[in-house]
This record gives sequence, C-alpha cells and structure tokens, in this order.
Amino acid sequence: MKTINKITISTALVTMLLSTGLNASGPIAGATEPTQIVQMVSDGVDRALSYTEDLTQTMQQLEQLNTMRTNLERLSPRDWLSFIGQVDKLKEIVDFQESITYAAANYEAKFKTQFKDYASFQQMVAGDTPVKDYEQMYKDLNQGTRDTVQASLKQLNLSMKEMQDDDAVMDKLKSFSKSAVGQKAAMEAASQIGLHSINQLKQIQKVMMANTQLQASFIAKQNAKQEMIDASTAARKRGEILDSTQYQYKY
Repeated sequence: MKTINKITISTALVTMLLSTGLNASGPIAGATEPTQIVQMVSDGVDRALSYTEDLTQTMQQLEQLNTMRTNLERLSPRDWLSFIGQVDKLKEIVDFQESITYAAANYEAKFKTQFKDYASFQQMVAGDTPVKDYEQMYKDLNQGTRDTVQASLKQLNLSMKEMQDDDAVMDKLKSFSKSAVGQKAAMEAASQIGLHSINQLKQIQKVMMANTQLQASFIAKQNAKQEMIDASTAARKRGEILDSTQYQYKY
C-alpha cells in the first residue's frame, strides 16, 4: 500500500501541476521548458501506472475474498478485516484520481490563460479534426469517478462525504459484516468502484500524455520563435555598434 496518504497526494499533485512557473517573468519561464513539462506530467503518469498495478492486485484480492464469501456464505472476521484493507486501498486510489484530474484541469486552464497563442496552435495541430478540450476531458474524468463512486455508495446508503470519513466507513463496514447480505452488498460496491477505476486510470494516463506532448510542442515552438527574435535583436545591435564605430573612425 502507498505510504502517501490522501492529503499528501492531493497537495503534492496540486503543487506539482499548478506551481510550475506559469506566473514567472518572461514569455517562457520557470517550469515551462518542454523537458520540465514532460517530466512534471510524466511523474503524474507514472503514479497513475503504479496505482493501476496496485489496483489490479486489489481486484484480485477482492475476487478471491468474494469467492470465499460465496462458498462460505459469509466471510470470517479475519477475512473481513482483509476486505476492509482492500477498501482502504480503493479509497486512496479514488482520491488520487480526483486529485490529479482536478489539478490537471486547472493547470491546462492556467496554461491557456498564460499563453494566448496556445489556442491557435491547437487548431493548427488539429487541422480538419475537432480541437481536443483537455481541460474538459479532465473534468469529465473527474466527474465520471464521482458519479460511479456515488452510485455504488448509494447502494450502501453511504455518501461521498461519508466516504471521506474513516470512522463512518468503518462503522458501516462493521454493520455489513454481520450478515451475508451485507457482506455481499459491500463487496459488490467495492468491485464496481475498482473496475471503473482501472479504466479511469488508463484514460487519465492517455489524456495526460497527449496533453503534455501538445504543451511541450507549443513551448518548443515559442522558444524557437523567441530565440530568432533575440538573435535578430542582437544582430541589429551589433550592426548599430559597427556603424557607430565606422562613423567615428571616418570622422
């Protein structure tokens, strides 16, 4: 299980994605170098991949526990504790999905605001195909996670707010453990959330990789343009100095 808890994940991702030098001075500054953007988002993609692997193991554990429950009609207290451990992992993964999609959507919004030419660059890259609205794609992924979790929790008479309360979740799980029907309902809800999360994590990786490639390409083009301007300015200054020196010599 990851050692980073919910609050740490959220804080780290928001800091990583939003505190990236977009407000720094100059046309292209701070962590808006192509390699820095790629590395920044690559870290988020790596985390998503890591969570996907963890979630695959969690789903295998849930499947084994569910098979035991079916055969025995009801899990033992020890096995139920194992199920609670898998639920804790699911909660962490769901929080990660919400955190990273929220942070990425805000970063893309700030990127568009900071760089006015970004929209036209997107259109040029898209050509005849519709321009991808990555900010909205992140928001849709975020909402998709919330909708699925809410639907699953509703079956258990739990809300998203209660899901964030460890004590409330523990109380509910204890009550579910007392009957075969309660155990079955809780395990079905956990499986629904887990299956959805696997797909969501894959989508998050895909969108982030495409988005960062576009941003990095834009920044590279902007940097190249700025370098040409700087070179032209420097050449003009050298020419002015040369003209001034020649004039003084002739005089």
